[in-house]
Amino acid sequence: MSATSTFPETETKSLTVQGYLDILINIIRSPCNFFATLQENQGMRRPTIFLCISAIFYATVSMTYFFENSLLMGFIYLINALTMPLLAAIFSFTLAGMSPGKKPNFQQVFTVYAYASGALMIISWIPALGMILEGVRAILVAIGLKKSCGMGWFKAWSIVAGTAILLLVFFWTLTPVLMEIKHLLV
Repeated sequence: MSATSTFPETETKSLTVQGYLDILINIIRSPCNFFATLQENQGMRRPTIFLCISAIFYATVSMTYFFENSLLMGFIYLINALTMPLLAAIFSFTLAGMSPGKKPNFQQVFTVYAYASGALMIISWIPALGMILEGVRAILVAIGLKKSCGMGWFKAWSIVAGTAILLLVFFWTLTPVLMEIKHLLV
């Protein structure tokens, strides 16, 4: 049995409910095998749909459980759940492009982040699991960069760590600007 026939859901572009559940189970059961079977030219449609479904679930559960059905907070959670993997993929792609060795394309890097983040959004709305799951997400992304993008372990972990640092610095520098905008609007 070939590696691509183990996870046939990565071969087509449409995503059914069964396909979504298969991806979720395969990421959790064997992330190394799942990310190794991703095709370089699979496209961004399936990972994006997978991420959107997970983000909608995450935002809906968070909104109803913590914010008493506040649509504004649900929308904020949804935007956050969709943009953070994209922003992390942009930073990782940039770091991968600046480092020596094989250069992955953006589609590969985004696919890794979309699947790793989407798989964990199903349970990441539970407050006690937040910090633990960030570590699990980092492990999944490192496995994905290694298996899907063909990086070495050192490079994959360096990119994951560098991306985390860049995200922290980005939001740390963005906070004063947002606070000034808030004061102007109030």
